[in-house]
Amino acid sequence: MTTACMYLRLSREDGDSMESNSISNQRQIIQTYAKVNGLKIAYEYVDDGYSGSNFERPDFKKMIQDLEEGKFSTIIVKDLSRFGRDYIESGKYLQKIFPEKGVRFISVNDSYDSENADMSDTHLILPIRNFINDSYCRDISMKVKSAKDVKRKNGEFIGAFAPFGYKKSVADKHQLVVDEEVSHIIKRIFQMKIEGYSSKAIADFLNNIGATTPAKHKENKGKKRATGFIVKDGKWDAKMINRIIENKVYTGVLEQGKTMKLNYKSKKEIDVHEDDWVVIDDAHEEIISKSTFALANKMLVRDLQTSKDKPSLFAGMLYCADCGSALVRRTVKTKKGVNIYYICSNYNRTGDCSRHSIKEDEIKLQVKDSLNHYLERYRNVLEKISRLDLKEITINADFSSLENEKAKYERLRKSLYLDLEDELITSDEFERYRRNYLFKIKQIEEQITTKQEVVKELEKRLKDKESFISNVIPSKDLDEVTRAMLITFIDKVEVLEDRQINFVFNNIDTVNLLEKLADKNKATNAKKLAKPISLHQAYSKIDPTPRYVSVGGGM
Repeated sequence: MTTACMYLRLSREDGDSMESNSISNQRQIIQTYAKVNGLKIAYEYVDDGYSGSNFERPDFKKMIQDLEEGKFSTIIVKDLSRFGRDYIESGKYLQKIFPEKGVRFISVNDSYDSENADMSDTHLILPIRNFINDSYCRDISMKVKSAKDVKRKNGEFIGAFAPFGYKKSVADKHQLVVDEEVSHIIKRIFQMKIEGYSSKAIADFLNNIGATTPAKHKENKGKKRATGFIVKDGKWDAKMINRIIENKVYTGVLEQGKTMKLNYKSKKEIDVHEDDWVVIDDAHEEIISKSTFALANKMLVRDLQTSKDKPSLFAGMLYCADCGSALVRRTVKTKKGVNIYYICSNYNRTGDCSRHSIKEDEIKLQVKDSLNHYLERYRNVLEKISRLDLKEITINADFSSLENEKAKYERLRKSLYLDLEDELITSDEFERYRRNYLFKIKQIEEQITTKQEVVKELEKRLKDKESFISNVIPSKDLDEVTRAMLITFIDKVEVLEDRQINFVFNNIDTVNLLEKLADKNKATNAKKLAKPISLHQAYSKIDPTPRYVSVGGGM
């Protein structure tokens, strides 16, 4: 009696969800055929949940390996579509590999048996049927892709697993709801990042208190499939923390379609340009506010604090005004007590810069004074804005002055090549000037981008006055500067060698423009409010130092 094996395959992805194609049905059909035809089924190979568009299937590979070892000489399938839907690969096995190895291939429902098939069956009929199966698979793949695109645009979640911190709604599997079991971990991560903890320090803290990892949480819920969060020892690490902090899903934003398969036959995925992502705001309940998300991500790029101790008030906020390096905290014990200083990290590490030494208490005083001054200005502009009919205001974004300045440096950069050719400048001078011009061009481009973002945000907020009035601004001067207030309103603090301090405030461009809007619209005649406001005017005429406020040191 001939020793045979049966191969069974089922996949929902290529439309094989009908009972007629079930594993049990395939098995019954093959067993009946084998019994009638005197074939002994010694082996069974099952790929349940694997598409027929390719042959990267575990049991199929095992079958081919066992075939090479001579464990059987006959393969039986229910029909050709169960074997595979790739007509080229299927043809390679059926017309070349199997005949060369003397393997008998039987497709029950296709009435095909290679042992007694003629040339037309093998070389004409089979390729045609395989091509039809391949076309069917391609058609199903396109329909599935189209259905997924519709779901994404409707704000439906189509991922296999909900992001850590969420779970799929029982009522609707395409809707995310907050997972109360672990959402507090997400909140703690963002809180600690804002406080100045490094991602490693946050991971160490979560490991010490035994906080559940994303992979462990899925395992506890009975979900065994691998996730991107899995690490060898099942512990939290800095990369996991960073991925959570950078994920906008925790603000209620659903970003999908970030990757796509090369084609229906390939499992390889490629990145999709961000402009082509499907992004839906307020798709589900937020765990973290958008403002908290922004602050945490701001501190993420300044992840300098490595100590497990509680970070200082100024962690990630102090920089050398000359070389741009972060300042490091130093504690000096004296007979009178303990003095805390900040010095340039570049100087401390290499000696290339100067000390820029300044006492922590002095920074605190100057920060409080400057912040109170800024908040007073902010309150005044919000009061003015509250009296305007913002819906009648339009903004004419004019960047001509910046574009002209950029063009000037572009011309200067190009002229350097002629100067070098004419030997008017040396190679060293050429390289120095070239770097300087490129730096200027980059600065201008960043200014244009920033101001474009300001305009875009203002245009959106001008439609809703409450979005301005509801800003969390203290009603009176601060007696003490908190970490939250510091990073909410101040981008960074730059220390000069003479203990002068530059404060770079957040939203200063917005404040400048709002002041210009308020001043332009003092008239009581509402019809005049429709006059467009030129952006370049708002930036050029309000404040001679629009991003910086300097205060003197001196003791």
